[in-house]
Amino acid sequence: MPPPAPYVELHCHSGFTFLDGASHPDELVRRALELGYPGLALTDHNGLYGSMEFARSAKLNGLMPITGAELTLRGCSPKTTGAIPEIEGPHGGHHVTLLAESPTGYANLCRLLTKAHMESPREDPRLPLDTLLDPERNYGLILLTGCRRSPLAAALDSSVAEGEAFARRLVEAFGE
Repeated sequence: MPPPAPYVELHCHSGFTFLDGASHPDELVRRALELGYPGLALTDHNGLYGSMEFARSAKLNGLMPITGAELTLRGCSPKTTGAIPEIEGPHGGHHVTLLAESPTGYANLCRLLTKAHMESPREDPRLPLDTLLDPERNYGLILLTGCRRSPLAAALDSSVAEGEAFARRLVEAFGE
């Protein structure tokens, strides 16, 4: 049996995500190396706030940096996802994590983040679900749905059938 693949954390917040992360990007790099990770994804909420410092530190120290963000969505109503109603307020919303797998993906991630910030109230950026599901806007991005506040988790809370239907929509938009 081949040895197991090395572990890479794909959902990590820095101190730039207030109340969810506490460590500076340099500290995250050091800890990842101590744990033997070959790479690490930095996925702060609704922005790439620490990504440049993180990428520089990771490359300097021999760790593969993965750029991403955890986005807050709007438009995740029972009609669109089978999910529970919107979670309101500045700490509400359903979350998805996006990782850039290419320069095009990075550019699309930046565009999606900009759209969320430009079309939302200050300090409460939310990306419309339909925008996220547009294949032209999500090309080059990898979608993770593991957050307990993802629209997929909410749809599954409603029923397995609704969760499966929403999962099919995600696969249709992002591929397998």
